[in-house]
Amino acid sequence: MRLYLVRHGKAEFGPEEADRKLSARGVADVQAMAQYLAAQEIRVQRVVHSGLVRARETAEILAAHLAPDLPLEQVVGLAPWGDVEKFSKVVEKWHVDTLVCGHEPFLGLAASALLCGDEHANLVMVKTGTVMALEPSPYGPKWQLRWMLTPRIVRGPKEDEEQ
Repeated sequence: MRLYLVRHGKAEFGPEEADRKLSARGVADVQAMAQYLAAQEIRVQRVVHSGLVRARETAEILAAHLAPDLPLEQVVGLAPWGDVEKFSKVVEKWHVDTLVCGHEPFLGLAASALLCGDEHANLVMVKTGTVMALEPSPYGPKWQLRWMLTPRIVRGPKEDEEQ
């Protein structure tokens, strides 16, 4: 089972946190990531996202390439300040490759908790549009980081487009 932790793409600025959509750059970054992952033959059997618009939009773009025709699931607790301990226990029960679209600081805390058991270890910085692939460790109860990709790695240097 592989767990893909994905931070939503760059979002528009706005007053309503829940209603912020992906910006043009956010859409382009996530599209590029989706195309790259599909070319690497990455497939998932489950796609979950927080209830915030930008995470759902990110999940929709990725799912179109990695899990066509798969229904998306909105999961409570993946918001920026979600319950990391609860999430860590829930993912232990999952048995299929799953893509989780969420937010910072939740994803960084969750990755640290899964990798070393301490959500405050501050092991990774999860920039917008980043995808991390984790697998359960064959050597113990924790997880291993298989790889991590940012849009900058996939797309190359920034171009003249909306920030």
